[in-house]
Amino acid sequence: MRIALALPGMPADLIELELLRAGHRIAWRAADRDELLEQLAADTPDVVLVADDPAVASLDVVGAGDLLGVRTCLVRVDDATSASARLLGVHDVLRVVPGRAVDLSVLRAPFDALDGGIEDSAAASERPIDAAVAPFAPTATSMHTAPTAPTAPRLPAEQAAPGSSGAPAGHGVPPAATPRAPDSGPLATAPPARTRRHRISTRARARLAQPSAPVPPAAAEALPTRLPGSAPPHRVIAVWGPAGAPGRTLIATTLAAELASRGLHVCLIDADTYGGTIAPSLGLLDEAPGFAAACRLAASDALDASELERVAVDYGGSTAPFRVLTGIGRPHRWPELARDRVVGALEQARQWCDAVVVDVGFNLETDEELSSDLLAPRRNAATIAALRAADEVVAVGAGDPVGLTRLLRTHADLLETVTIDEVHVVVNRVRSSVLGVDPAGQVRQTLDRFGGIPDPLLIPDDPAAADAALLGARTVVDAAPRSPLRQGVAALADRLGYGIQAAPRRRAWGLLRGTG
Repeated sequence: MRIALALPGMPADLIELELLRAGHRIAWRAADRDELLEQLAADTPDVVLVADDPAVASLDVVGAGDLLGVRTCLVRVDDATSASARLLGVHDVLRVVPGRAVDLSVLRAPFDALDGGIEDSAAASERPIDAAVAPFAPTATSMHTAPTAPTAPRLPAEQAAPGSSGAPAGHGVPPAATPRAPDSGPLATAPPARTRRHRISTRARARLAQPSAPVPPAAAEALPTRLPGSAPPHRVIAVWGPAGAPGRTLIATTLAAELASRGLHVCLIDADTYGGTIAPSLGLLDEAPGFAAACRLAASDALDASELERVAVDYGGSTAPFRVLTGIGRPHRWPELARDRVVGALEQARQWCDAVVVDVGFNLETDEELSSDLLAPRRNAATIAALRAADEVVAVGAGDPVGLTRLLRTHADLLETVTIDEVHVVVNRVRSSVLGVDPAGQVRQTLDRFGGIPDPLLIPDDPAAADAALLGARTVVDAAPRSPLRQGVAALADRLGYGIQAAPRRRAWGLLRGTG
């Protein structure tokens, strides 16, 4: 393995000697941040060891490494927690403590897989699923007896080896003994040198191909009861909306809470590369973006259920707790959410949770792909990749003349982007104060006439519930469980196939008619 060093003020000679003894090669050395960036552009190593010092370890260094496919590892001379690692989203820290042997295992496992020994690396670094994830692990029964699943295949279907148990239909997860063709799958269009970095973890494939252990009776009693008629698990639901703040994040957080309240293991992901706001709206710290970390691990073929459990944070709602992968805090970090990384991270999240709700950006433009540099990252790639990987797509528009115009203008582009047959259209904040008499009828007539959308789901304007949720940094399900807004999202969950009947619309629309 070729390793670069940027260790000003540290015992670089000792670290270099240990690396050489372990059979690694030193690519180059850098004395400061500027020299480090110049060396990265001129000669790309496998790993760069960076001193845990803000003068050297910066977002520019980590971002440059991500763009070039270089793994960044911080180096500390003590056992203290690294604040820089949390800020930068770097999860690999090498400890060089005086008087103690240097443990280089943090460098070994992921890169052995990249160098070709995938099966050997998977066997050597096999880790059990975390105990907290075990109650939600898919069993053989649930994976094979699920009713109709409106999912589209995301990975190429492969023939299972004799004696091995199958995988969920539509997911195409092969057993560990079945080799994967290097030119197949959603990453086939990527350059051969980069494809190896972005494919789905072999350890995860081997684990998913085997039946899960039975859940103990005590754990089974603690699990929430699945409602009759609920949708099959392991689905990705992308929530999209045009520009103009139609309420996309509000619908995404409320939908995640609604599904969690119905007994599902839910993960909410912020994949907006222009201004994700899930973390502040729920009162969560986003110093280390969870989804960016998951994408980085997917690029190193090291993402599995235990890693997702580690990088995700809990939303501990009193009614409906769920897991959250926070988004990038600053828009300039969008290169960390490359297309292949997003695909790999979503596929692992799909297997980890019953339902994955993804809040994506508004922009669907692909003109940037006409750039002369075909390997350059695309800012809208995360949104487009999430929409194409999704099993269900929810399009959110604002219930006013401007919002409806924006929705109609971009709806056709959305249909050309997604790979499913149906998009669930939701019109948010429908009110008579801007639409006049019978706002619901006017919205339905307009969408049917000009967009060919026959049956949109309408959610009445409910500023009291939205403000209460934002004030308390909670979801609408916790802040206003009986509000018309919550009832509208409950109807959306029903339409997606997740169980119970929604509350009657009469009460909600009665409040709507009195608005204005």
